[in-house]
Amino acid sequence: MSLTPAAREHLLALADDEHMIGARHTNWIGLGPFLEEDLAFCSIAQDELGHAIGLYELLLDDAGTGRSQLDAFALQRAPGDYRSCWLAEIECSDWSDSLVRHWLYDRAEDLRWKALESCTDPVVAALSLRAQREESFHLAHAEQFLSRLASTDQSARVVASIERLMPIAFGLFDSVASEPELLAEGFVTQSTADLEALWIEAILDDLKRWDLDVDIVAGPGQFNDQRRTVRSDGFDAFQADLIKVIELDPIAVW
Repeated sequence: MSLTPAAREHLLALADDEHMIGARHTNWIGLGPFLEEDLAFCSIAQDELGHAIGLYELLLDDAGTGRSQLDAFALQRAPGDYRSCWLAEIECSDWSDSLVRHWLYDRAEDLRWKALESCTDPVVAALSLRAQREESFHLAHAEQFLSRLASTDQSARVVASIERLMPIAFGLFDSVASEPELLAEGFVTQSTADLEALWIEAILDDLKRWDLDVDIVAGPGQFNDQRRTVRSDGFDAFQADLIKVIELDPIAVW
């Protein structure tokens, strides 16, 4: 079935988020605190990039441009054509920041994919079910690791990372599509406002279980949708790094 413009925008935002978070996770390959985490982040990154590829292929098929354009579409669009959120784009050079981002992102991702599991487009629904199976492991990894750190002398560092990233994380729920249209068509089952409320509840439950006192200064609807239509600081350098190999020989078939 053909996707509406609103459906395309909705899927593009999710695809770009998956792409950017996967690419950022790969920064830790070989640099994690120990080998087990190097392997875990490598596996999670591979899954996220796989989700992005599935969505990009769907969008290209729908546009009739063909999957041969996948790499160019994923990597070489103008910055203003991306719809990723800032949380997925920014560099987290501190291990605590990267781990907290992993938890905040996957808490949201779990809900966002579930909202597509009954999608009227069968290909999207199938992608949702596949992603949810993998996301359950990602979220369990983030929760288990943070729960251990919360009971150590690293808890203050974790709290600082949460307070630093939480305001940006609310941008996960900035919508770029006409939600009334998507809901009316049955493309999604919940609005981003509903998903955001569920996400906040889950975040607060985690913090309570971990006995962490965190000042969450942002609230639902505080940010506007510029977090998806305007790129974060450093995005140009990030994209340049992503396309470094492609630009060595633009006509090569890798």
